[in-house]
Amino acid sequence: MVIFDYIKASIFEWRKRRAIAKAKHNALTYRKKFLVLVWKKRPVVVSMQGLKRMIAMQRFSRDFTAEKAENMAIFVAFPPKK
Repeated sequence: MVIFDYIKASIFEWRKRRAIAKAKHNALTYRKKFLVLVWKKRPVVVSMQGLKRMIAMQRFSRDFTAEKAENMAIFVAFPPKK
C-alpha cells in the first residue's frame, strides 16, 4: 500500500509541475491570468476569463465564484506587465 500511495503522489506532483509550466507559458503567450485547479483529482489549467464564462453559464453551483476559485488554486500565473 505504501508503494502504491507513493506512486500516486509522484504522478500527481509530476502533473502539477507540468500544469504550472503550462500556466506560466499560457500567461506569457496570451496575456491572461491562468489558474491551476484540482479537478477530479488532477491539476488542470484554466484561464480566469474562461472560468468566469463557465460560472456565467451556470456550470458550477450558485455559491461558487471566481474569487473562491482563485483562493482554492494551487498556482496563479499572472501575465507580464507591459
